Amino acid sequence: MCYFVNIQNFSKSSMKRTYLLIVFLSFLYACNDGDVIITTFNFDSANLETCGGPGEYVFFKINSESAESISVQLGTTQTLFVETDTLTVALDGTSNFVNYRMFSDNITSSYFCNNIPPTSPQVQIDYLASSGSATLTTAATLADDDGLDSDSEGTGDLDGDGLLNFYDQDDDGDNVPTADELDTENLDGDNNPLTNPLDTDGDGIPNHLDDDDDGDGILTRNEDADSDLDPTNDFGDIGTVPDYLNPNISVETIVNMYIEHTYSVDSDASLVLNNLILISGEEQITQETMDLGTILGVLSTDIVITPDFVP
Repeated sequence: MCYFVNIQNFSKSSMKRTYLLIVFLSFLYACNDGDVIITTFNFDSANLETCGGPGEYVFFKINSESAESISVQLGTTQTLFVETDTLTVALDGTSNFVNYRMFSDNITSSYFCNNIPPTSPQVQIDYLASSGSATLTTAATLADDDGLDSDSEGTGDLDGDGLLNFYDQDDDGDNVPTADELDTENLDGDNNPLTNPLDTDGDGIPNHLDDDDDGDGILTRNEDADSDLDPTNDFGDIGTVPDYLNPNISVETIVNMYIEHTYSVDSDASLVLNNLILISGEEQITQETMDLGTILGVLSTDIVITPDFVP
């Protein structure tokens, strides 16, 4: 019979008494290999890591000094980390659960990130939590890199395409990218084109917020004679300006599609466990709250999407 002792949060005097008790018991009982296994359950200095994807996200921490790990599996089918969000799931022991394990030797992240876990090192202690909850908090920074300050663009959705202005490459939905509707030749002292926006029709609405840039009554998106989703290459008057900037050309071609958009996502994620009860046979480890920490830069990528057209 082995004795498993959780020494987390013990005082020095308690640890001393526990040590003496272990020494005493070691003379009375022995494990198969003659050792008394002590579970430290200490992951404060370990980094939180993750792998997997929708249906089977795995978060884990490894204490290499004591060859132990704690892992969390979340069976959510959501795509995580792409937006600021808080996800709380109940641990059910099947799709959502927590494992505490101690091994015969050190493991690496590949133990959790391979489809088939290695058979070595061997698991010596295995606790499972099928109750409690896990809360994952994602802080995502989204940007469209269109040359405008995100704060100045705001959180509205001018064209109703589902992309907020600050990460929408085409704020007004006219199929001319915002970056191409700024006056980049006349900048202020901070190199900011927003103080000198283009306003072709002089209506007080800058082109990047105006769905009819030349004020001729035809939407910029529909001044696309060849329907290639690019109004900038259509010239009714050869050698002048594109039709969407020429009030003398008002030929309408209905275009009910948006151009492809790209925006960047940079996310951090933190994970907290609550009311955790880890059970192995008749043994259990309880944790009212366990902050597993934060993964900085858990996702850094570009999202490419063609928004659904909104009439």
